[in-house]
Amino acid sequence: MAFKRFTFAVGLLTLTAVAFAQEDRGNFSAGLETNTTYYFNDDKTGALAPDGRMGSNNYLKMDYSWNGFSAGIQLEGYLPPLLGYFSSGNVQYDMFSRYDIYAGYSGHGWDIRLGSLYEQFGSGLLFRTYEDRTLGINNALQGIRVGYTFGDFLTIKALYGRVRDIQDYTGVFVSGADLSLSISRAAKWDAFDWTVEGSVLDKYEAVGENPMPGVNPHTLGYSARMALGYAGFRLSGEYMNRQSDPGSYNIFSTSRSEAVQVDLGYTGYGFGGLVTFRKLHNPFLQGSRSFNNMYTYINYVPALTQQHTYSLATLNPYTSQQDEIGGQADLYYNFRRGTVMGGKKGMKVHANFSTYYGDMSAWWGGESKKNELLFRDLTVDVERWFGSNFKMILFYSWQTYNHAPGMGDEASMWISHTVVADLTYKFDRKNSLRLELQHLTTKQDHKNWAAALLEYNFAPRWSVSVQDMWNYGDTKTHYINGSVSYSYSKVRAQLNFGRFKEGYQCSGGVCRMTPAYTGVNLSLIVAL
Repeated sequence: MAFKRFTFAVGLLTLTAVAFAQEDRGNFSAGLETNTTYYFNDDKTGALAPDGRMGSNNYLKMDYSWNGFSAGIQLEGYLPPLLGYFSSGNVQYDMFSRYDIYAGYSGHGWDIRLGSLYEQFGSGLLFRTYEDRTLGINNALQGIRVGYTFGDFLTIKALYGRVRDIQDYTGVFVSGADLSLSISRAAKWDAFDWTVEGSVLDKYEAVGENPMPGVNPHTLGYSARMALGYAGFRLSGEYMNRQSDPGSYNIFSTSRSEAVQVDLGYTGYGFGGLVTFRKLHNPFLQGSRSFNNMYTYINYVPALTQQHTYSLATLNPYTSQQDEIGGQADLYYNFRRGTVMGGKKGMKVHANFSTYYGDMSAWWGGESKKNELLFRDLTVDVERWFGSNFKMILFYSWQTYNHAPGMGDEASMWISHTVVADLTYKFDRKNSLRLELQHLTTKQDHKNWAAALLEYNFAPRWSVSVQDMWNYGDTKTHYINGSVSYSYSKVRAQLNFGRFKEGYQCSGGVCRMTPAYTGVNLSLIVAL
């Protein structure tokens, strides 16, 4: 039934879009994305195919704008969801469809939107609703947002709406306001930038007849922010404070939520650097205190660490904890082309160091120390062209990952060293060959890994690759898979097939656990 409703809606909206386009009034855009997998059982990895062996995530988004007015709709069909989606906490969905719809006006300083709302206050520590299809997150509010901009220096906005529990909207309501003032623009300072911002938020959720201690219908919070910039330097900071919202997701904590983040950056003369400090205590906010999964948070607390792209460096990514203190330093330097170090096209050197500590015993039990190490990562990578055809990237990561925070046990620390050689050779403007070699060594977890990838690109349309991740230190398992992709104009199709390891899928510092699977996956993206 869900599939029939989804198919009918797709057809109806497509006909409507064609009618608008033929009238040549305003601007119409549309995008269709489908991601479908056929699963197999795999005795070697223990991967089990679901009932029906199929999973399919589908999205159709259509937008229309004319003279400042805009409207749009997004249809989503999970027929059923791919493995690993919507299977966290106490929410399980096998097959469903949903839609988001909005209408708005932007002009003469006003920005008004009705329907599905995506918004972020500051860095998102207090409040953020957004969509990330990689993770399966779409926590849009349903309500109204009104904003007004005075000149180019002051913006005020307010919103009100109800939250969603993945599939349906609930009886929980959020209201909030945000103000951003550029003092430097108001004073017409050219060389100096000074911005101050502030936000308030209230989540209203009715309390039952026998509430837990500390549970209130209103959860009030605020954040204050400031940023200073001068001659390549930028200093910014944010402080968030919110009333307690006891629920299973925070072990029914009655302590206030607090977060402090400070960033200091500099860019100039081929050098770039960013140093970040952050302290968190009970920072997460669920759309409803009865929820207990990542899909229904209505604020954004990503891990502030190096976001790795190489597979072996991402085996054990860090995720933000209920209690943490730490930060990272991210440094770049570009050796200019034509120099001894830079060569013909220059050389890029990048280093990142991140480390976090916390007291997790209050959250997960155990007898950890107050400043227990949660995560540490030192990364160095170098990118250099040799001539016009050959590019080499060398990468090294030294990680310490606490897989059982709160236990206070040295055995919970997994220490790994990962090295990567990423080599690309361009035969001509259209044809290139890429070889990626990885190795991870550790005495813990599943011990040593090796990985290799070979990719051939026929620009701008075809790409073919084959890769293998091999755990030769413990399970002796090979994870071999291949990929073929094709792009033409506004269409991109990709076919993946083979065995895929259980692990984390991360995007923007937020991760979800994905089960091991063996199968064939087809992804298709079409834009109009």
